[in-house]
Amino acid sequence: MERMLARQVCDAVTILVAAGAMDYNGHASARMPDEGFAINSSASNRRGMTPEQVCHVDAAGKLLSGDRPPNEVHLHAAIYAARPEVQAVVHCHPKWTTLFTATGTAIPTVMPQGCLVAGLPVYPASHSISSAARGRAVAQALGSAPGILLSSHGSIFTGADLVEAVALAIYAEQNAERAYTARVLGEARPIAKAEAEEYRTVLRKPNLYQKCWDFFLP
Repeated sequence: MERMLARQVCDAVTILVAAGAMDYNGHASARMPDEGFAINSSASNRRGMTPEQVCHVDAAGKLLSGDRPPNEVHLHAAIYAARPEVQAVVHCHPKWTTLFTATGTAIPTVMPQGCLVAGLPVYPASHSISSAARGRAVAQALGSAPGILLSSHGSIFTGADLVEAVALAIYAEQNAERAYTARVLGEARPIAKAEAEEYRTVLRKPNLYQKCWDFFLP
């Protein structure tokens, strides 16, 4: 397995933890150039990631090298199979977006970056994506969207690389936190449709995803 790719998976997990989007059970993966994908192992310490804690699995999620992959490796495998353009997937268990799905409440878009992750599909079950069948069901519900929220469970985001997937996961959690706080203070006023279209154009750029990545990387 390429050590540079393993290092990037480590950095992705470290950044998501630092941003408050990932807990002790989340995972990040990236396609391997030859076969399958790299993903942090089930037992990996999300606050102390090292390349040795990243394993290599085949396209179906079966271990090729390293320690055992997480139980939800199936969601990564299914998304890669369904979406050839996707090069990275992150699965988080964030606080704020999960609070909204736990109550069946729509998340208003209240910050510019939130426009890139607005209107995401919601997978209706809260169970672990611990089988190939469940992975396929998540991939089908995801469709062509950049991400999907798992009801009372967490979130999944995709990207052309880990930098994009990580940035989108952070944007979604930041927007949900601000939306929740806005409702505590009063009425949450979503960004106007015309402005949202503009933000989706000007903010969907690799250098801005990189800016978010660099900000949270220790």
